[in-house]
Amino acid sequence: MQVLFVTIGARRFALDCAEIREVLPVVNYRSALTGPPWLLGLFNLRGALVPLVDLPMLVNGGSESLRMGSRIVVLRLEADLFSAARFHSDSSSFDASVGKLVGLLVPEITGLGECDFTDVGAHAGFAFAGAPHLGPTTVDAQGMVQLLRCRRILEGDAALRELPASTDS
Repeated sequence: MQVLFVTIGARRFALDCAEIREVLPVVNYRSALTGPPWLLGLFNLRGALVPLVDLPMLVNGGSESLRMGSRIVVLRLEADLFSAARFHSDSSSFDASVGKLVGLLVPEITGLGECDFTDVGAHAGFAFAGAPHLGPTTVDAQGMVQLLRCRRILEGDAALRELPASTDS
């Protein structure tokens, strides 16, 4: 699988490129000032207001300072993850099939590559309640790397369903 390698704390993780819409430099965002601690606020993506989520807060329980390699990874998640209604910007009709955009603030991106989490020696991961986003772990030339399942990172928190809908379709 093609993955985007990221570092959170001292640990390496991989995000499946199939779940990523685009990667952006860190931009200004409007702070949420309320809500769960992982919700940073909203940022403007070509006219669409998109929720910005603190990935280190979700993974490690604490924020990290921004670095030169910090980026926003934009995901398009399936509409069934959200209870809020979706509307096309050019009409007022409901469209449940359209995904929702969410930005993940990632402290450091270290590169793109291929990773086989089913290879001999890989570990399937631990199935703990409250951590469905932690996938299998394998070893490559740089050491251990664990798959973060983007969809599951966000579906584990009921507060996600309260995020405002982006206007992108």
